[in-house]
Amino acid sequence: MLPRIPLVSLAASFAVLIAASLPAQSRSTVLVGPPALGATCYIRHVLPAGSVGHIAGFLWSSPFAGAVAVPGLAVNGLLRVDPAAFVALGLTLTNGVDLPVLALDVPSSPGVLGGQLDCQSFDLDPAGVFQLAGNDVALTVVDGPSAALDMVAIAPGTYLRGSPVTPLVVAPYFNQANAQPVHAVTIGRPFWIGRHEVTQSQYQAVTGSNPSRFQGPTYANAAQRPVEQVSWNEAVAYCAALTASEQAAGRVPAGYVYRLPTEAEWEYCCRAGTTTEYPFGPTLVCGQANFSLSYHSGANCFIGQTAVVGSYAPNAWGLRDMIGNVLEWCLDGWDLSANYPASAVADPLVSTGPYRVTRGGCWSINSSFSRSALRYGLTPSVASHDLGFRVVLAPIVP
Repeated sequence: MLPRIPLVSLAASFAVLIAASLPAQSRSTVLVGPPALGATCYIRHVLPAGSVGHIAGFLWSSPFAGAVAVPGLAVNGLLRVDPAAFVALGLTLTNGVDLPVLALDVPSSPGVLGGQLDCQSFDLDPAGVFQLAGNDVALTVVDGPSAALDMVAIAPGTYLRGSPVTPLVVAPYFNQANAQPVHAVTIGRPFWIGRHEVTQSQYQAVTGSNPSRFQGPTYANAAQRPVEQVSWNEAVAYCAALTASEQAAGRVPAGYVYRLPTEAEWEYCCRAGTTTEYPFGPTLVCGQANFSLSYHSGANCFIGQTAVVGSYAPNAWGLRDMIGNVLEWCLDGWDLSANYPASAVADPLVSTGPYRVTRGGCWSINSSFSRSALRYGLTPSVASHDLGFRVVLAPIVP
């Protein structure tokens, strides 16, 4: 997760604008994610190479259209926030590797909707030269996801994707070559993800239909069980319809859509900061998720059906049923090969391949299929009673 720079002062709250395009070596201020009600907005100070030991900070003010010299100071660059009303929000010592980021928590109160700010970053080098970023970003608070969708805000960050377990195909993990090599993945922008899988009631509210096997009076609380028997194509269509509906209600920040999570986003959320085979540790036993058999305890955990979403304990980020219940479609294509890179990557997405990635295990299969790193591929037209999905409200991808 991104480091947080403490605020010195915060009088209003925030969401969207695109930073001006600047030369690669310029100091610039970049809005990483939209300031939406109840979420966290991230503003990044981009420095040229060789900036170790600089002091970086952020200024904000009410909207200001000008660009002026700083009164009474010798400064490189122009001030693009109101010189009569700017306040330093935070200061940090740069290490030349991590770009300084300011995290601004936006209240949930509708009273701040439409509130506006301008923000400009700066740095002070060891020689005492004060450098202003060549641009500012304008922030306008927007509405976040509807409470009915029960989404969790996820901060950008870096994690280790894949499983190091060897030898391969040996109990209790039965690890596969396609989950290796372990490599660093950076998720560069914040997003929201469903706290749980899309339920039958949520799916029916958007599409007008419910294809699930485990529905009706035969199954207790069926409406709150995950929707299943949904193909990848149908899940994508649901996301498009949900985006259109929520955009019409003014609840989708610019540059964001509802979609399936990328494979990288899914594992980032499943792990929730862990490096073990499961988000709960090195083992999985009955009572931790809805799956069929534990290779760790030897116990039969099979209940023969889906469970109401949220029936099991959440992971460290408050997400439920990331493992077990139903397999979850991801956005990525796949050819079923061992195609992980050996080096670090940022926001990866595989857009080609005859199959689509599924993750997370389900009620009908064992603990080895429920690991954070386990990858599975199915044709996008497949629909099964142990296959569902969850959605993210996330940046548009190609």
